[in-house]
Amino acid sequence: MPFAAHVLVIDDDPIMREVAAARLAEAGYNAVEASNGEEGLNLLRNTKFNLVISDVDMPGIDGFEVTRTIRSDPQLSETPVIVMTGSGRSDAVEEAFAAGATSFLAKPINWTLFTQAVKFVLRASADQQELRVARDAAEAGSRFKDSLLSVMSHELRTPLNAIIGFGQILADQFERERDHLHREYADYIVDGGKRLLNSVSDMLLASDARSGPIALNRVDCTIDEVIDLALAPLEKTIASAQATIRRAVQDGSAELCCDRTLVARCLGKIIENAIKFSPPGVSVTIGATVIKSGEVVFLVKDDGPGIAPDRLRSVTQPFSQSDMSLRRSKEGLGLGLPLVNAIMQAHGGRMRLVSDNGTSAFLVMPADCRRERAQPKAESVA
Repeated sequence: MPFAAHVLVIDDDPIMREVAAARLAEAGYNAVEASNGEEGLNLLRNTKFNLVISDVDMPGIDGFEVTRTIRSDPQLSETPVIVMTGSGRSDAVEEAFAAGATSFLAKPINWTLFTQAVKFVLRASADQQELRVARDAAEAGSRFKDSLLSVMSHELRTPLNAIIGFGQILADQFERERDHLHREYADYIVDGGKRLLNSVSDMLLASDARSGPIALNRVDCTIDEVIDLALAPLEKTIASAQATIRRAVQDGSAELCCDRTLVARCLGKIIENAIKFSPPGVSVTIGATVIKSGEVVFLVKDDGPGIAPDRLRSVTQPFSQSDMSLRRSKEGLGLGLPLVNAIMQAHGGRMRLVSDNGTSAFLVMPADCRRERAQPKAESVA
């Protein structure tokens, strides 16, 4: 037997109304009758119904207006509506669905199909309700995770900065005492703290990117300054990988107005990836130029193994390392390229990856990030 759904039947024809209510009762539903649109809407506002079945052609408020009113009311908008009509108008069906009808029945009614149509609409409505509940739960869970991620990231940064700072003090002290073994231990503490702090910063930035555009702190800088800032924290990584860094910058003194720290972070992450996923001795070229459109393009090209074609689209998705298991050989959260993409979008720019005999990453900054050099004033001749 179907569940005892509450069904409201609105029809100005008393015989049609009574027959429909009787058929619904035989099928196991609780049917309530209304003789016109106004009465039906009043019942809807005071009683919870699982389905409305409404005639179209009624004096006063017709079935189209009943349907539109239901859809415009936040408390009633999810209620399914079946409209019925014996009208010969060719546009009646189109107007009914435009008003928000769920289904449509033509008079004279086939009563066997009538109860089956009611059963189908109620089942579809129940499925949609379950989907809405699941969606709301998923969105609430996602908001909770984002909030937790943001709070934990903030809470972890303070103790990590303390660990790094005091670790550096110990390293300097052991260096003065020529205690190389303990100096090495202190360096491990500092390097581990910095790596963890970098991961925490990435998670915080990823959380910000999910909630909206990343906030930028724009400053005037030069292309060379951005590249130098990107390479500074990678000295040990470059040395341990025996990587070769080559600069191919057309005009390093060209000026930009951007979030220098974040753009440098983009370059640094791409350079770090080029080294991390390549064999020792990889050659990495860092280039930059201003193209005819006025856009500033940064390039990071390596001669490593490249990225498989089927992976090129997915690498900009968060946590998308090819191996995210605990036994993976490469460290990292898989947030590098997604963050680069988000930072570029926040600047109004874009990232493009090409994998052919290595990987080339292009970071394109929009023309409005470019700053023209101030021309020196000509000295007046007395």
